[in-house]
Amino acid sequence: METGRVALKSRFGRVRILLSGAGLSLLLAVTGCGAFFQCEGKSDCGTSSSTSSSGDYAYISNSASGSTYIDGFDVSSGSLTAATGSPYSLGFIPIAMAVDPSNDSFLYISSGTNIYGYSIGTGGALTILNSGTTLQAEDCAALAISPDGQWLFSLNTNDLTIEEYKIASTGLLTYEANYQISNSYSGAIAAAGIQVAPSAAYIAVALGTAGTEIFTFNTSTGAAAYASQISASSATSGDYAVTIDSNNNLYIATTNNLYVFSVTSAGVPTQVSTSATGTGPYSVALDGTSYVYAGSESSSSSPIVSGFAVSTSNPLVAVTGSPFTGPTDVSAIAVDKTAKYLITAGYNATSGIQLFTIGSAGALTSASTAATGTTTTIPTVMALTH
Repeated sequence: METGRVALKSRFGRVRILLSGAGLSLLLAVTGCGAFFQCEGKSDCGTSSSTSSSGDYAYISNSASGSTYIDGFDVSSGSLTAATGSPYSLGFIPIAMAVDPSNDSFLYISSGTNIYGYSIGTGGALTILNSGTTLQAEDCAALAISPDGQWLFSLNTNDLTIEEYKIASTGLLTYEANYQISNSYSGAIAAAGIQVAPSAAYIAVALGTAGTEIFTFNTSTGAAAYASQISASSATSGDYAVTIDSNNNLYIATTNNLYVFSVTSAGVPTQVSTSATGTGPYSVALDGTSYVYAGSESSSSSPIVSGFAVSTSNPLVAVTGSPFTGPTDVSAIAVDKTAKYLITAGYNATSGIQLFTIGSAGALTSASTAATGTTTTIPTVMALTH
């Protein structure tokens, strides 16, 4: 693992800024415990116990309040309503986030060198776990959690390993295992994204121009094993985001396309569809099994979100009105727990976050906006309750 450095990903693996020495100390400086998240490394801040959240919340980095903040929103009414206590000061720049999908009790956030945990309370309020002390020292580029909430996976910024942790009922993490990235192709590995299938049958890992690797998974034991690798479509195309539906279909957002693969229980993929998107789609999201959306950093005219009806046709069928205009350099998208809304995030001082309603035929209608930061070297990542 890297030590003494923070790796900041911009636009899912294309740009990294490395800080060391005084720069790292400044980045991790914390001023006190008076507000949410300003407890990093402090022993006199409270420790939260497990509480289940039933709300519909979105947590998004690249806050207009500053690079070391995240914004929380209640999206249940179809608008971006500030969650209780939002924005939250972390004391570090967030690199990756994930919410426990089993009961929405915990939010885990990577600083690039450490993983911290927060309980999700009434109104979406966040309370740091473990008295503000890091849960694990981990050079993490992306996070994913098993559907049963038992296992957390960290894709390491050294581009070589996946770390697995057992999640306790208190939200604390215990190291479980380490899995090697087994690159059998010539593409350069760039740790970009990781997801666990809703069925818990397999784990998919996006690795830039090295393509995507698949690991079989047993959620009862926590055991994972390398199964196969999907090569990138060309030397100049990379895989930068993945998502999986309940039928074990794998969706891969690449430099210019959205690919769909069916994956067997043994982790063997078969390509079933491909569709063109705008340049640099670094995010992909499903509304369940009906529609899939890919966020593209840019196109010939503006940043876009492409929407497709899910099917086994080749290519996928574009929904009416697709593509839709997204925020500047859109690099994170997600569908809320009700599958009614798509949230997109990029860089804009007035409308960097956009919430769209999802129509009966999958079309998107802009319903609410909020500000973000404008510096594109700051990562934009998102985590929603399930």
